[in-house]
Amino acid sequence: MSRFSRRDLLKAAGAVGVGASAAFVAGPAYAGTGARRGRAEDQKSFFVATDGKDSNPGTQAAPFATLEKARDAVRAWRGAARGRATAPVTVFLRGGTYRRTQSFTLDARDSGTPGGPVTYAAYNGEQVRLVGGVDLPATGFGAVTDEAIRDRLPAGSRDIVREFDLKALGITDYGQIVQAGYGLPRSVTPPELFFNSEAMTLARYPSTGFLTTGQVLDPGGNPRSVLGDPDKMAAEFAKGATFKYTDTRPSTWADTSDVWMQGYWFYEWADGNLQIKAIDPAAQTISTRTASMYSVKAGQRYYYYNVLEELDSPGEWYLDRSTGKLYLYPPSDLSGASVQLSLLADPMAVLDGCSNVTFSNLAFEGSRSDGIVITDGTSNTVEGCTLRLLGGRAVAIGDSSVSAGPRGGSDNEVRGCHIQATGQGGVALAGGDRATLTPANNRVVGNEIHDYSRLQLTYSPAVELAGVGNHVANNHIYDAPHVAIVFRGNDHVIEYNEINDVVKETNDAGAIYAGREWTGRGTVIRYNFLHDIVGSGGSLFASGIYLDDCFCGTTAFGNIFYKVDTAFQIGGGRDNTISNNIILSSSHSVTLDERGLNWAAGDLAPGGAWGMYDLLAAVPYQQEPWRTRYPHLVTIADDQPAYPKYDVVEYNALCSVPALSIAPSARTYGTVDHNLTLTADPGVVTVVDGKPTLGNDDVIAAQLSGYQRIPMDRIGLDANRATGSHRPGRRPGRSRKIN
Repeated sequence: MSRFSRRDLLKAAGAVGVGASAAFVAGPAYAGTGARRGRAEDQKSFFVATDGKDSNPGTQAAPFATLEKARDAVRAWRGAARGRATAPVTVFLRGGTYRRTQSFTLDARDSGTPGGPVTYAAYNGEQVRLVGGVDLPATGFGAVTDEAIRDRLPAGSRDIVREFDLKALGITDYGQIVQAGYGLPRSVTPPELFFNSEAMTLARYPSTGFLTTGQVLDPGGNPRSVLGDPDKMAAEFAKGATFKYTDTRPSTWADTSDVWMQGYWFYEWADGNLQIKAIDPAAQTISTRTASMYSVKAGQRYYYYNVLEELDSPGEWYLDRSTGKLYLYPPSDLSGASVQLSLLADPMAVLDGCSNVTFSNLAFEGSRSDGIVITDGTSNTVEGCTLRLLGGRAVAIGDSSVSAGPRGGSDNEVRGCHIQATGQGGVALAGGDRATLTPANNRVVGNEIHDYSRLQLTYSPAVELAGVGNHVANNHIYDAPHVAIVFRGNDHVIEYNEINDVVKETNDAGAIYAGREWTGRGTVIRYNFLHDIVGSGGSLFASGIYLDDCFCGTTAFGNIFYKVDTAFQIGGGRDNTISNNIILSSSHSVTLDERGLNWAAGDLAPGGAWGMYDLLAAVPYQQEPWRTRYPHLVTIADDQPAYPKYDVVEYNALCSVPALSIAPSARTYGTVDHNLTLTADPGVVTVVDGKPTLGNDDVIAAQLSGYQRIPMDRIGLDANRATGSHRPGRRPGRSRKIN
């Protein structure tokens, strides 16, 4: 049976570590003045330390032990005297490691005010780590002595692998591996193991790379074919697949009761895991307990994991849930190493309905779920924080899974953070009112975000936008198997970001991606530098900017592409403006097709699989302010909606890249003009010490009349550090009205 309920399918502690004296500088110092001497109720600052006590007054000399006690003290202080409710309050955390066994929760009672925020900050640059797991001491690891286990280990690993008894530390909840992946509800990941702040790999075969499925005897169910009907989807999920395996290794495994496979079972842009139900060594077939989202076909990439017999490489591990024994092939000497097991299955911090709260220069790590979740709040800030080694996302603001982007509040910001090694994405950013097109002005600015989709490989972006009027600027996003930024909703601004080395393991995907909606209009993508995006190969492509399946109303202005498979893939949409961009040393420049007139005609039609008319009916597109903001949308149903009308491709500069590929109907009903092809390198990008670096666009400006210079000095993370965070400025001056 599928693990997913009807509701799921409808929705598709204490402190440990060093004391306050053992702190060191890590990142920008938070300037604190220290607490005034006297009673706690007379203070505007409170202190928390790993060697504190909650019976203390919370002063610098006598700090609290927990965040919860500090939170309650802030509530009491602000309510104790007139005027305090609007005064700024800071909770300083002294250096050390604070183990979290439950979410740190804040609600409306914990709000600050615009002039008097409540701040939780590392004191004076000390390193503060909030950890959702437990340290495994090196002394607890020993040789494997159980002969039955030794017999299952590879011969070369038996004397290297080390064993740890989790029950000896009182750890008895080991979680479960569950089905996850494309199209499925987000799930809490099972515990993970980290060694010196690096995620270890569940023992797998092959140790790197993939195998491919052989002949498929039974493709299993196809839940996607009945999307929207939870009962039918559950029935489809229950139909496992059977296929032939081409490598005989599975025939040697003694116990496959909890062996899983991770793969791209049908499309190269849709990953998922499947649990093995049975292996038939004689027939060399594998049967799965459940179906993949699109079923299974031959020739697709996959690998096996959670296999004790394959514990053969440094950095691999295995957890025997029946005995509580953990087995590790150490990547280096265990002496002095930091080994950590993630345990917390809830978000590390939850802000629900509170406003004007700041987390500053803190580290959130080692948890199985999200780092920080913010809902229905205003002017909350996460600044200068490190969020890493998380099973979920770093920060989630509202619900970004639907275009409306509910519960995102407004004027919230994630800035200057380092986000790395998360399991299911970086920052989810929702908010705004689609009915009135009221912007939320939530922002993700000046962050370094990389390795952000370790566990759910596809559609786990560094930033996911939904709702209306949100802003992504000056981030450096890199190293991921699939997308970097996904947007839905209206009127977002994506600008001044550097994006590279994404879409590394997939294809038919884009670094910046949106798809399948006529109504998601008004977003501006400008002044971004996208480079080294080439995909996994094959007959499809990796795009810099991909407006998929008739997505409409987006402006892409002043972006720079260097060594990108396909700079722009415009999948038959309308009212898109591709203007003033520079495309260099890439395999394809601009591809604008007319899929709505051929292979996608049925999907696009009323009642079609894409549901375009349902999405149209869900918004007041014929009323104000929609009617004025997007005039071409008002009559779209009667204006040959399958045609790629009103697209503009102009003032773009190309060098060492094929010519534009524009469908005939797009040329007939749109504008393709004033595009320049250069025969010599214009000097826009130079490679310095192996890194592409921006130069200038003097040559292009001299040869292309009407071209507007790109502010290259403002692009990227370093530019933001030099100039500080900013709100979105004026939209491209010469581009036409967005329809």
